[in-house]
Amino acid sequence: MKNRLIWAKLKKELTTEEVIVITGPRQVGKTTTIYWLLDQLESKNKIYFDLQNISDRELFETKNFDALVNEFENRGLNIAEKLYIAIDEIQLLETIPDIVKYLHDHYNIKFFLTGSSSFYIKNKFSESMAGRKVIYEMFPLRFQEFLNFKGVGYDLPEKIDTNGEFNKNAYNLLSPLYREYIEYGGLPKIVLTEDIERKRLLLEEIFSSYITLDIEAIADFKSSSNLRKLIKLLASRIGSNTNVNEISKILGISRPTIDSYIEFLEKTYLIRNIEVYSKSINVQTRKAGKIYFVDTGIANLNADISSGSKYENTLCHQLSFYGNLNYYSKRDGEIDFILNRSLSLEAKETPTDIDSSKLSAKSESLGIKDYRLIGKEESARFNDYLWGGYIQ
Repeated sequence: MKNRLIWAKLKKELTTEEVIVITGPRQVGKTTTIYWLLDQLESKNKIYFDLQNISDRELFETKNFDALVNEFENRGLNIAEKLYIAIDEIQLLETIPDIVKYLHDHYNIKFFLTGSSSFYIKNKFSESMAGRKVIYEMFPLRFQEFLNFKGVGYDLPEKIDTNGEFNKNAYNLLSPLYREYIEYGGLPKIVLTEDIERKRLLLEEIFSSYITLDIEAIADFKSSSNLRKLIKLLASRIGSNTNVNEISKILGISRPTIDSYIEFLEKTYLIRNIEVYSKSINVQTRKAGKIYFVDTGIANLNADISSGSKYENTLCHQLSFYGNLNYYSKRDGEIDFILNRSLSLEAKETPTDIDSSKLSAKSESLGIKDYRLIGKEESARFNDYLWGGYIQ
C-alpha cells in the first residue's frame, strides 16, 4: 500500500470525537484511505459500509435510528464500547447526516465518512452537523507522491524555491516521469498502471463513473448530454477566461444553466475555478475566472489539448497545495498564477530572459515583490527559472 501525504494528518483524528469526512474526486484513494484508517485502530470494534452496495444502503434507509444499533450488535459489535464506523459514498443517501448526527450524539460512535461531492456535503449535509464534523479534501497525487508511487527515492523541496536556478540534475533524472505526470495526471490507479492503452481505458472508465454516479445520481439536471458538451468545451479552453455568454451561444444553453453547471462541476471536483487578482472585491466578483481540471488525465480525455495547456493545468494542480491561487489579466498582459497574493508565477514551456523581464515588470506594477518563471523544458541559454518537476 502506497502512503499519501494526507495520512499523517488523518491519523491524528483517530482519537478525536468529531465525525471525519473525507471528500474528493472519484478514484483519488478515499476508500483505500478509510480502510487504512481502520487498520490503524487496535480496537476490533469497527465496521465498514459501502453505500454503493444495495444491502448496505437499504440498512441505512430505516427511519428508526435506534434499530441500527441493534443491527450493529447483531453483527458482533459491542455498542457499550467505543465503536468505529466507516461509511463510503455518503452522497448516495440524503438521510445519512441525520443518522450520523443522532448516533454520534446518543452513542459512543466515531464515524469516518467519504464522499465524492462537496456539492452534496456543503449543500445537503445537515446544518445540525456544525461543530460535529471535520472535512478533509483529497486530490490526485502531488508530484512527490507520484514519485513515491513509482518507487523513485527523490525528495522534492517542501517549499517553492523562489531564488534557486534551473536544477539540471533533477531535470535529467525526473523529466520523463514529469512528462508522464503531465500527460496522464495523478489518479493513483492510473499512476500504478504501466501500459499506456490501459491507462487510457481506465481514465475512460473513471470519467464514465463520474457521469453515472455523480451527475445522474445526485444532480437534478434535465440533460446530462449538455453537461458533457460543456465539459469538452471547458477542457479545450483550459487556462482561458471563462466567457459564459460565449459558451451559452456556442452550446445553445442559457447563461443561468451554464453557471449552475460550472458550479456543479467545481463542487464535484472535476474542475477548479481560479479567481482574478484584484484589490477590489467588486472586480474580483464581477470578472470571470479561469477554469482548470482537477486531473490533467481526465482533461486530456475530453479534448485535444496543447502541450502548453496540459503543462499549465498540471502546474495549477501542483501549486494548489501551497495556498490560494489567483490570476491577473489586463490589456498590458497577464500573470498565470499569483500564490497567496504575494508570489507571481508564470508557466512557460521553455522560459527566456524576455519572459522574466515581462513578469518582473507586471509583478512590480501590482506591488508584488516576489516572482518566478516555472518552466517545463530546459532552456539552452537561460537558467534563471524554476523547473516544474522540482515542485511537490
